[in-house]
Amino acid sequence: MKRTMLFAATAATALVLTACGDDEDGVGGSFEALDDGAVTATPEVLVDLTGELVDPEGSVLGTATFTSTDTGTEIEVEASGLTPGDHDMLLVSEGGCTEGAVDSAPVADLPALPVTEQEIGQLDTLAGEFDLDLLADEDGTSLIVLPLDDEVLAEGAAWSACASIEG
Repeated sequence: MKRTMLFAATAATALVLTACGDDEDGVGGSFEALDDGAVTATPEVLVDLTGELVDPEGSVLGTATFTSTDTGTEIEVEASGLTPGDHDMLLVSEGGCTEGAVDSAPVADLPALPVTEQEIGQLDTLAGEFDLDLLADEDGTSLIVLPLDDEVLAEGAAWSACASIEG
């Protein structure tokens, strides 16, 4: 009886080792792939954000676009109807272009927006790395175009134009 059990155990061990052994090419035994390599879901990554540039009364003056590139974040601002001159711009951590947005935490100072005598402004600049998902989070972000020193604004307005970037 002991011999029969010893023989059965030895045969079972030999069978297992043979099944896992190398083939004639020296490659290990065969295995079934558990994954066919197909991608089941592509994660959504923001590569472009656009917001309408509006004046304090809500009239649309243009757009502000943020695009992720290999070398940083490209910011393109196009506007019309602004007072001629170089308008300072900044990003702030409050979206919605509210009256208090200009006083919220600054995210970045941006180059000035040059506005021609025809009241047309255009700027295309490469800024540092901005996480577009963070710019478009639930609080949003505002791109603010500040008034010139001698510019007269509507009652209570703190900015000449603003683009709200929200998700």
